[in-house]
Amino acid sequence: MACLLLLAANSQAQTQSRRVVTLPEAIELATRENPQVKVARLRVDKQRALIPGALSLSGPELIFEAPTTTRFQPGILLPFSLPTVYKNQKKVQVQQVALSETERSTVTNTLRYNVRTIYNNLRYLRETINNYRQQDSLLLVFSQVTQVRLRVGQISRIDLLNAQAQQREVNYQLDQTRARVRSARIQLGLLIGVPNDTTLRVTGPFDRLGLTYSFLTTDSTFTRNPQTAFYQQNLKLNESALVLEKKRRLPNLIVGYLNQGYRDSPLLYRFRFGLSLPVWGWVAQSRIAAAETDVAIANSQITLNNYELQGDYDKAYADYLQYSEALDYYTTIGLLQADELIKAANDGYRLGSIGYYDVLLSLQQAFKTRLGYLEALRNFNQSVITLQYLKGE
Repeated sequence: MACLLLLAANSQAQTQSRRVVTLPEAIELATRENPQVKVARLRVDKQRALIPGALSLSGPELIFEAPTTTRFQPGILLPFSLPTVYKNQKKVQVQQVALSETERSTVTNTLRYNVRTIYNNLRYLRETINNYRQQDSLLLVFSQVTQVRLRVGQISRIDLLNAQAQQREVNYQLDQTRARVRSARIQLGLLIGVPNDTTLRVTGPFDRLGLTYSFLTTDSTFTRNPQTAFYQQNLKLNESALVLEKKRRLPNLIVGYLNQGYRDSPLLYRFRFGLSLPVWGWVAQSRIAAAETDVAIANSQITLNNYELQGDYDKAYADYLQYSEALDYYTTIGLLQADELIKAANDGYRLGSIGYYDVLLSLQQAFKTRLGYLEALRNFNQSVITLQYLKGE
């Protein structure tokens, strides 16, 4: 019974030590649990909470005067702007909420890109480790055959030392790759809201990602990219702010109640109506000029953003074409030649038809070809991921 409990505990520990996360799950967790998304969501909530404050009425002024010099009389004054000012203040705040929402979409799109990038890199590292393990297994057999041939006097001790040194080099590269895997797992954990978690495991085959034709057509607008929407919304916000500054040049109204007479004086004459005249015109004009500059800056940011997105798109598309040709070579020629080279080198050295250096060079070339294929596949998938990011997918 104790043995069964021990086996069950070990099984549970192994299950907990390996947390497999699929790519859709990782994207969903990142867009829900990442602190950047939470901060962006709180910024939206903050701007929404400020909408009622767009009314921003000035506080009433409570005053006491002694117009008859016999006693103080209470009074109250309430200055306020024209209704068009409050209407435009609310419009500006609503535009600010929309800007925060587009900022949240930009953060989400960037998180999807980062998760896909790291997930693609982890799949690449997983296959790289398998490649090094296969190379290590062949070198182990090669080293064992070398020891046999050394005992029968067919080769010198230097050949055995070289074979063992080559195997140690592969083990070193294997350890370095495992360290890169651990670092990538930590990065993935930070993105999905589980920092310092090195137990994450990726799943799914390391295959060539597909891309629809629409992604390969030139589109200078990038309308689905949240960053484009962000700068367009920023322009709307600054245009609304400019209209608001122009409305603020209008006079403010003043309504109040001041009892400036005796108790039996008519009630109508105790009210006050007035205007606050905007005589300091340079103050309003300077604010309008600054708002006009903000509109010009927002327009320039839209143009600059389009230039940057188009440049990134052209580079990603060039990478897509480059690594697509590389993958075509590896899948049609390179990998087949590598497999044949490994088989021929193994059989030839075991039978004694080729020498030590020939088989060593053959194995190195074959596994270098396999590693080149994995790197080309990773870079090709990365170009696809970048195109998806630029298109806002």
